[in-house]
Amino acid sequence: MTSRYFKIFVFLFGLTPNLFAQTNPFAGQWINEKYYNTVMKTKSPMKAFSSYFQSNIVFTKQLKGGHFLGWNFHEGEETILKQVGNGYELWRTEPKEKIGAISIVEADKKIKVGKETFVKIKSTDPTMCLEEMLFEGNYEWNGKPVKFNANGTVTGLSGVKYFFPKCDFIEKILPFDLIVLNKVKDAMTGQSYIYEFKDNSLIIYNIDCQQQDPDTKDCMKGRKGKEKYILKKIAN
Repeated sequence: MTSRYFKIFVFLFGLTPNLFAQTNPFAGQWINEKYYNTVMKTKSPMKAFSSYFQSNIVFTKQLKGGHFLGWNFHEGEETILKQVGNGYELWRTEPKEKIGAISIVEADKKIKVGKETFVKIKSTDPTMCLEEMLFEGNYEWNGKPVKFNANGTVTGLSGVKYFFPKCDFIEKILPFDLIVLNKVKDAMTGQSYIYEFKDNSLIIYNIDCQQQDPDTKDCMKGRKGKEKYILKKIAN
């Protein structure tokens, strides 16, 4: 290699290190299989929630670099992949300790980390999973089409463009499955509702609040109120 081309090679390598990085066979977001199966069976994230569990893992496309491990959909930590022989292990960064060996159970569908198994979903956003698992699809409301998308957007509901289903029940103030609806992409300023999947319909209820936090205005004690929307699921 001539000096000129060697310099170009070094320059390009410095600008695009990922060009030469190994592809990660685990890339994507993976949901705890026990949680996933319970949610799909009960249609209730609250019932599927455990007090302490590895909820989800998000691996980047490259083997090297930080990967996300979620706990209870409440908090998370950075992890790294270590190649050990022909296999891989998932490690914490602080403190440095092994979480478990990681292997592919079914290509692009299921992996095993330590003793836990995880299934893959399309979204790579660690704050989003129920949008795809439970809500995504076509509905009918008062004879009009409504569509919930896996990216958290909704069309067909007047004044509503975004939805935020609750998946974190560490602080279970209200014993219901909850969803926030808003016209802007902000869960903090939206309106909270109770929801349930019943038969072939998604029913969204107002919250009959009986006790409100004087500072945050959050409902601290309440019950299921009147039906706001009755959305009949339509086969895609």
